[in-house]
Amino acid sequence: MGILTAVSSRVTDFKRRKALEILTTSQPADLVAYGEKELIRCFKRAALQVPAYRRLLAEHRVPVEAVRDIPSFTEQVPVITKDLIFPHHSLRDLCVEGSFDSLRSIMTSSGFSGKFAYGISSTRNRQETIFGLDTTLDYTFQTSRKKTLFINCLPMGVTIPTTLPVADTSVRSDMALAILTKLKHEFDQFLCISDPHFLKKILEDGLAQGLDWKTINIHLITGDDWVPESFRTYLGNILGTDWETMERGFIGGTMGVCELGLSLFHESRHSVRIQRLAAENRALRYALYGDGVEVLPTLFHYYPHRTYLELAGEGTGPRDLVISTLGDTLMMPMFRYNVQDAALLIPYERLVQVLSDHGHAELAPDLKLPLVAIFGRTGRMITTATGTVTPEQIKEGLYRTAAVAAATTGHFKLSSSNGIAHLEVQLRKGLQPDQQSIDLFTQHLLICTSATCQLRLYSYQQYPHQMELDYERKFRNID
Repeated sequence: MGILTAVSSRVTDFKRRKALEILTTSQPADLVAYGEKELIRCFKRAALQVPAYRRLLAEHRVPVEAVRDIPSFTEQVPVITKDLIFPHHSLRDLCVEGSFDSLRSIMTSSGFSGKFAYGISSTRNRQETIFGLDTTLDYTFQTSRKKTLFINCLPMGVTIPTTLPVADTSVRSDMALAILTKLKHEFDQFLCISDPHFLKKILEDGLAQGLDWKTINIHLITGDDWVPESFRTYLGNILGTDWETMERGFIGGTMGVCELGLSLFHESRHSVRIQRLAAENRALRYALYGDGVEVLPTLFHYYPHRTYLELAGEGTGPRDLVISTLGDTLMMPMFRYNVQDAALLIPYERLVQVLSDHGHAELAPDLKLPLVAIFGRTGRMITTATGTVTPEQIKEGLYRTAAVAAATTGHFKLSSSNGIAHLEVQLRKGLQPDQQSIDLFTQHLLICTSATCQLRLYSYQQYPHQMELDYERKFRNID
């Protein structure tokens, strides 16, 4: 058994190396072209084999046989949403052949919108997901050469599809800190994934316990919510991150959608360096994301052989992101699925050109993948007589200075009445609002918006918008 395991491991390592070789040496246009070819083939398969999708196409009178290329696909195939799909079809009918025979796992979305969507995977799909994530982790953290423990601090029920050893602590900072304290000399490095607010809590709770984060080789993976660049800076300062190398203390995001896949996009050291430069260099920021963009989106790599990405509607600015999933192992394929995140698509060649034009050609990623910039959920803003304010602007302001960032949990609520924006912010445990803290928050928090906001700070216990289960679900900044 030991020999078989060793052989299997070497085969897997070889496959990972070959996959990374393809992604770093291929022509970017060839990777995209392959995905476009797969899109049409996978669409035809779903149109024939998925009962609910077959009925939906018939209702929209889509001539499936006429969908032969990208123009005909985008012209003929309808854009769908969670509300169009899940309330009106059984999960079985959304699956290939209307069958659960190859079912491996079922999970639900966060319920952020008040309604649930569902993700279904087969055993083969799970194996491919594990290979894909392990390859990404090896590329980013050299996990095949460094003894690694993955600490999963995502809410209960969300598992990590990896062959790495995993500690499932859910949203218990005391458990995560106990494991780190006890095992900090047993592993070369630790990876910790969670909601951004909870990662902040872990680091701050560790500091309160006397833990010196600068002595632990830990990397943080943010998921579940959009975070500003100022948030990365705040956590990086606690970890003692060297932003030039990020050999320890790397802080990078991943983005998934339950019904489409849990690790669709990810950041890299290359993309983080680009973001940190764009935060300081307005000309580069405008060239990448558009004139007037002050709050950076998150810049992700994506894999065109796994997902085909579009933007809904017309225009040159951020628009709704529409995703089609690709692959023969998918039990529940989705096509032209609007995830309702505002985004821009950035071809690899365009990124390289912009970097070169601004004198930073050396920052070009070695992965020859296209990129997607995520600005946050669409339609979430408060409009007042003095302008608009978004959750993203408030988040950017919350972390611009360490004093403000350290004083809050990160939870806040935006509302409006009589043309005035109201902002309620929760302080960390043990802190009480006073005029000095109100002045400090006002000075730094509202610098990112032109709208006038009435600010109110609450102690932790008195905050009137407590989550039903702390850190178990996304917090609704705007109802």
